[in-house]
Amino acid sequence: MKHLCGNLTFWDSNLTKHTNLPDLPACFQLSVLPWTPCIFLWLASPFYILYLKRNNRGYIMMSILNRIKTVLGLILWIVCWTDLFSSFHEMSQNQSKPPIYFVTPLIVGMTMLLATFLIQYERLKGVQSSGVLFIFWTISVLCAIVPFRSKIVYQNGVEDKLRFTMFYIYFGLTLIQLILSCFNEKPPLFSSVVTDPNACPEITAGFLSKMTFWWFTSMAIKGYKSPLENKDLWSLNKQDSSELVVPNLLNEWEVEKSKAQSEPSVKEQAAFRKAGPGAEPNHMSVNPEEEEEEEEVLLSKRKEVRQPSFLRALLRAFGPYFLIGSAFKLLQDLITFVNPQLLRLLIDFTKQTNAPLWWGYSLAFLMFGTSLLQTLILHQHFQYCFVTGMRLRSGIIGAIYRKALAITNEAKRSSTVGEVVNLMSVDAQRFMDLTTFLNMLWSAPLQIILALFFLWQVQRHTFQYIYTLPLPSVVQTIIIFIQNVWQVLFLKEMALAITNEAKRSSTVGEVVNLMSVDAQRFMDLTTFLNMLWSAPLQIILALFFLWQSVTRDLFTVQHGFSYLIAYKSVYVQCHVMWLSACHVINGVCVQGINLSGGQRQRVSLARALYSEVDVYLLDDPLSAVDAHVAKHIFDNVIGPEGALKGKTRILVTHGISFLPQVDNILVMVDGRVSEMGSYQDLLKQNGAFAEFLRNYSLEDIIEVDEVTVSLVDEEEEEEFPEDALSNHTDMVDNEPVVNEARRQFMSYLLLRMLSTCFDSSRVSSQDVCVLCVLQVKFKVYWEYAKAVGPFLSLFICFLYGCQSAASIGANFWLSEWTNDAQHNRTQEQVSMRVGVYAALGISQGVLVMFSSFTLALGKIQAARKLHQTLLDNKFHTPQSFFDTTPIGRIINRFSKDIYVIDEVLPSTILMFLGTFFASLSTMIVIICSTPIFALVIGPLALIYFFVQRFYVATSRQLKRLESVSRSPIYSHFSETITGTSVIRAYGRNAAFVLMSDMKVDENQKSYYPGIVSNRWLGVRIEFIGNCIVLFAALLAVIGKDKLSPGLVGLSVSYALQVTMSLNWMVRMTSDLESNIVAVERVKEYSETQTEAPWIVTDKQPPPDWPPKGNVEFVDYSVRYREGLDLVLRNISLKVEGGEKIGIVGRTGAGKSSMTLCLFRLLEAADGEIVIDEVKISEIGLHDLRSKLTIIPQEPVLFSGTLRMNLDPFEKYSDEEVWKALELSHLKRFVSNQTSKLDLECSEGGENLSVGQRQLVCLARALLRKTRILVLDEATAAVDLETDDLIQSTIRTQFEDCTVFTIAHRLNTIMDYTRVLVLDKGQIAEFDTPTNLMAQKGIFYGMAKDAGLA
Repeated sequence: MKHLCGNLTFWDSNLTKHTNLPDLPACFQLSVLPWTPCIFLWLASPFYILYLKRNNRGYIMMSILNRIKTVLGLILWIVCWTDLFSSFHEMSQNQSKPPIYFVTPLIVGMTMLLATFLIQYERLKGVQSSGVLFIFWTISVLCAIVPFRSKIVYQNGVEDKLRFTMFYIYFGLTLIQLILSCFNEKPPLFSSVVTDPNACPEITAGFLSKMTFWWFTSMAIKGYKSPLENKDLWSLNKQDSSELVVPNLLNEWEVEKSKAQSEPSVKEQAAFRKAGPGAEPNHMSVNPEEEEEEEEVLLSKRKEVRQPSFLRALLRAFGPYFLIGSAFKLLQDLITFVNPQLLRLLIDFTKQTNAPLWWGYSLAFLMFGTSLLQTLILHQHFQYCFVTGMRLRSGIIGAIYRKALAITNEAKRSSTVGEVVNLMSVDAQRFMDLTTFLNMLWSAPLQIILALFFLWQVQRHTFQYIYTLPLPSVVQTIIIFIQNVWQVLFLKEMALAITNEAKRSSTVGEVVNLMSVDAQRFMDLTTFLNMLWSAPLQIILALFFLWQSVTRDLFTVQHGFSYLIAYKSVYVQCHVMWLSACHVINGVCVQGINLSGGQRQRVSLARALYSEVDVYLLDDPLSAVDAHVAKHIFDNVIGPEGALKGKTRILVTHGISFLPQVDNILVMVDGRVSEMGSYQDLLKQNGAFAEFLRNYSLEDIIEVDEVTVSLVDEEEEEEFPEDALSNHTDMVDNEPVVNEARRQFMSYLLLRMLSTCFDSSRVSSQDVCVLCVLQVKFKVYWEYAKAVGPFLSLFICFLYGCQSAASIGANFWLSEWTNDAQHNRTQEQVSMRVGVYAALGISQGVLVMFSSFTLALGKIQAARKLHQTLLDNKFHTPQSFFDTTPIGRIINRFSKDIYVIDEVLPSTILMFLGTFFASLSTMIVIICSTPIFALVIGPLALIYFFVQRFYVATSRQLKRLESVSRSPIYSHFSETITGTSVIRAYGRNAAFVLMSDMKVDENQKSYYPGIVSNRWLGVRIEFIGNCIVLFAALLAVIGKDKLSPGLVGLSVSYALQVTMSLNWMVRMTSDLESNIVAVERVKEYSETQTEAPWIVTDKQPPPDWPPKGNVEFVDYSVRYREGLDLVLRNISLKVEGGEKIGIVGRTGAGKSSMTLCLFRLLEAADGEIVIDEVKISEIGLHDLRSKLTIIPQEPVLFSGTLRMNLDPFEKYSDEEVWKALELSHLKRFVSNQTSKLDLECSEGGENLSVGQRQLVCLARALLRKTRILVLDEATAAVDLETDDLIQSTIRTQFEDCTVFTIAHRLNTIMDYTRVLVLDKGQIAEFDTPTNLMAQKGIFYGMAKDAGLA
């Protein structure tokens, strides 16, 4: 520096430190101070310009602010170069000046030109507030303060007035530039801020506002004043939306797949070829297979094609953004070690009696400034990590959804719906959680290395030291569990699985925790033993605390009608009857649960009509509707004169009544086309088709379309339109939608007025959640404490208190130990000091072990108890609950909420207890050291309280909004998987993808403010913590004569760690309130109204009940719920044992409702049902349902073997099972399977046809062989031949049983004992089929429509 500064001094410690009026030497002021901001700007500019070039946000018009900043930049350049030209002038006057007078003005002037260029370049790239320039101007002002002070102090001896004046102008202009850089430019042209009425203020926030998250304050205030609603949430930032995030990830995935495929399989081999005539001996061939000569392979090497890595795609898509956060983390890690060094200097200061006070105050404020800078940098790192995780979740959910739409049916069968939904609900969440802690892979080792380095420095002069549950299946098919009494089996399997998982997770987690604590305490003791005689032990105390901180194909039985159309890219009206809850129109809710089977079929057909295409593939759309309704649909829609008469229609059907009206008939047998032609042509051929008609047509069906308008027809025309969404629906309907919606809405208003709602309410049966706004009540905490165990809860708190006490004791003891060196007592008291410290350390380790294990024990007990209570309640819940509650909401309780209770809540409690006692310990230590600190606690506690209340109120509402918006994502995805074939057939992939993305973005719209609220809180709480550091240090400086160095080190060290403790205590308080909502939500669903008891001990019927099978309805009425209209009115009839009763009626007449009342799925509003002199309302549900058998309308199988689906309790032998399969005409099919009875059934039995699944249900019924059998339209989905086989089996095998059959095919019940005709919930006709035909009433009309009269 001598060559630059000449005779000017660069450094003089007497001038800087050892004086009461410190200053910096002239050379230092002319070189280091002005060069520092210049070096920063020139180093940052290339990267910043590259960043702006790749992230163009638009164009900002020139504003007054921009003009002023530009002009000031140019003036600063002129000022700096005025100094330069002044130096040249002086040189020309033979006045010698050191080179520093030329170099510094030149460098600073060029830097001002660069700053002016950046001001304009930022405007062209749409930057409203520049962080780089703000930092530059800040450093410039800070570096100019020292010379500014010097010139004021020594202004009397000023000789160079020009430079003196220019510096004051320079300082004033840089200060103005700093102030102007705090203001924002206008938004760029065509920015979303202009077009979006509710844009996120982050877009327009300035640099300071972004660093301190001040832009979030408006939402924090709004959330504190009034409950947040969805309309209060800001729009999601464009760069975080699925519109950009998902395509980016998918593009990178395609690139990764292309790279993997571009690496061909290379086979290299060397071969020795036997010499032939004219051949060269020992010839080496690279491709010897091309030669015909005999050869011997010597060496073969194959390079396999590598599999594409999804991880690489994730890294390329989200890695660059994440790396910015990693850079912040690196910077924060380095700054972390500054304060311990400053603490060392502060302790040294307290030892020196003659040290100037300004040095102690400077150290205190430097510690405060360093802590503040560390806070800002740390929360920027967290912001980048959480936003990366948020984008990662959006991308993975979008990729999974798109893959689920594109996956083949064969691949889909390899996974259950629950497993696929888990990918989205759990695994995507885990990816998001991972990003928060990913940097710890390198950060923790770095911190350890740095800590060890500084520890080594201190002692180098002395010594060297060396859950988802497969719940979609359960929820969607809960009726099968109820009717077949399978709840107990499922509960046993569930309990076993939960116990094993709990043992595994808790054991691993707590062992790791215990090992970490004990290892930490062992390291602490070893370290201090190695440093017994080291003098500056106080620095170790600071480093010691730092060390403590690191997934259908449809086909008819034995044929293949639907296979013919399953994969064509034209519109299909699919037999699946899949309905989506995505468009809630006219009261259709999730998967059409409030519509009967026939109504759902007609809605699905109507949807196909609206598609307006040229080709329609109709997969048996008339199977689930009554004969008169089927005729109406065919005549008005499908037939020659229907709405589709100008379109090509391919109709798959098991009915034969409409065949004379079609143009061509394709007859399929065993997957092959056996005949093809018109109806008359096929009759003339006298082949299989004609034989089929002779067997199954009772009358001349050509006369079917010659129907005259009868009284019945008039009635049908009058009432059919109203029946489109009948209020008197079958069992799966919930209720009259409009009336219920009105009633629920009034209830909602009342709830809001009284402010008594707790979590969320249903306004109607749709997936509409009403956000509840009350604070979590103490009762919820008490419920969780009771689940853990009241005594155990108190014991855990006691253990944590003792643990903190032991920690404080150990640290106070350590403080006293360090003071021994000052009194030359180190050698005398070593054994006593080591023994006591070791005892306190071991005590703390033992207490940590006990507290960890007791907390783990309580966590497992609480999770198991709450889950078991929820599961028990859901298996006792009436069917109406599942009809009116969206599946996604139930899954959410069993997945997300149970996950929170099982994993998140215990760790939150652990963190809360830890941070609470840590904060309490800090206050105790500081007050004991410096009692005057108690005066500071009041104001800081008041600020802390207000910030905490603002945060908790807002954060709790944001988390509930996020929870409410999360369920629709999973519900929509579950429905999409079920209805994939329909979506593909209609070509609606893009629309459903967009719908899913919108739901994800809606969820992220509430999640993003939630993570920002944590950052907002962190900055403010840590500021309070930094103030504690400041005051602790200042008080240590003031009272340095009265405090020992050890006590100063202890006090300030505790203050340094309280920043994080206070931050995490507020966050854990909020997280505790937010996560305890999971207990509240699980408790809500655990206390829903239950069914009657499964077993009533004093009313149990005899084991052989019912001996005859007599069934009597006595003035029986039923409604779905209290306050709703009756669906069955005053039904009185008596059925003798062994009678076969057919039940018919229009859609919504109450057919299914009547039969399922036998199972008490609906409880009587009036009257009784008596079976063999036993009132079914008086006995237990299991005693009743185990004596009844039903073959449902929609056959359901579960994931597992065929044998498990037939005999889940393994009560029957293999011979009995094979006999049942033989009687149900499945023996041939099962025998041809390699695994026989162990044939794996995919979820829902989708690897079997609908007819085969129906036959499995028949086999199940044959095994149970109860006295009463109910067939709920069980043969609607099978062909006539299979129907004939089933009816034959029922007549023979259930000859002595009472059979109730709901039938759409009237020919199946024409030989029944009697037929019951229902109309509007009442008995219209009830007699033998012959008598009813003679009466020419409703049944006659239906039979005529079906070609039977």
